[in-house]
Amino acid sequence: MRLVERTPEVDLELLLKGFVPPPRFAGATFGAYRPDPRYPSQALAKERLRRWVKDRPRGGWFPFGRKPRLPGPQGIYLDGGFGVGKTHLLVAAYLEAPGPKAFLPFEELTYALGLLGLKEGARWFGRLRYLFIDEFDLDDPGNAQMATHFLSLIMDQGVRVATTSNTPPGALGQGRFNAEQFKHQIQSLSKRFAVETIDGEDFRHRDPGRFPSLWPPEEVERAYRMDPGPKTLDEFPALLSQLRTLHPIRYRFLLDGVRTVYLQGLQPIQDQNDALRFVYFVDVLYNLGLGLRASGAPLEALFLESHRSGPFAKKYGRALSRLAELLG
Repeated sequence: MRLVERTPEVDLELLLKGFVPPPRFAGATFGAYRPDPRYPSQALAKERLRRWVKDRPRGGWFPFGRKPRLPGPQGIYLDGGFGVGKTHLLVAAYLEAPGPKAFLPFEELTYALGLLGLKEGARWFGRLRYLFIDEFDLDDPGNAQMATHFLSLIMDQGVRVATTSNTPPGALGQGRFNAEQFKHQIQSLSKRFAVETIDGEDFRHRDPGRFPSLWPPEEVERAYRMDPGPKTLDEFPALLSQLRTLHPIRYRFLLDGVRTVYLQGLQPIQDQNDALRFVYFVDVLYNLGLGLRASGAPLEALFLESHRSGPFAKKYGRALSRLAELLG
């Protein structure tokens, strides 16, 4: 089976029902989170989130169907580098929060709003008590305007929002588009959130300068033939071409029913748009808990140095960290 032969469609109803934590984080409870004692901010963020989802309404009478007023803050913003446990804590909060609730990556949120429209999206998500958004970011003016307006609309309806990000709220969009154009909206939005900065090291590999070696092509081929489970085998350039034809939200459906992905011929990705698509593909692989086997160029050569030191540096760092774990 080959991924390049698949053309998945997105069922909106199925998509909306699937806004739950990904399989990899099924056991990501507060009890399973082990803060690093060298970084007290990890334990503080854990306790802050735990208390936040257990907040009880203030006194008073509330009409049927109205959300109760809860003490502030209305939003929690987990800011920190990759691999410090932000998604783990976000999932743990989701598991303990009262419903109705939803959990989804920011990429999926923007696509869902594109399908629903901003007004209907605000109505649908406005029914929730809690919304959890993983990897919140603003990459372009379009999603900056849509995201800030959407969050204002649902938070005005009483929805509590928790999100993770690799970028402090006041710096969203900087270096990627003219963020000054949206400075007022971004600042207004950031005032609704209490920022919890989480320090620490990437738990996936302690030496960022060393990556696991990839397999020889013949070993990937042999492992693919011997693998009895549902699997795919693709050439890396062909996969990149396939990803260009699909919105990133379809990547999850592209991998439906697959247990292990085999790739031949990894090579440096010259085009930044292709590189960012592959970054999101890696995120989906990782979150679904799938296996990965690959041959080709070393991981450290996969993303160009000019890209890794640019405005999306944190995204590339996260992808390499996750690839190192998947291939290690």
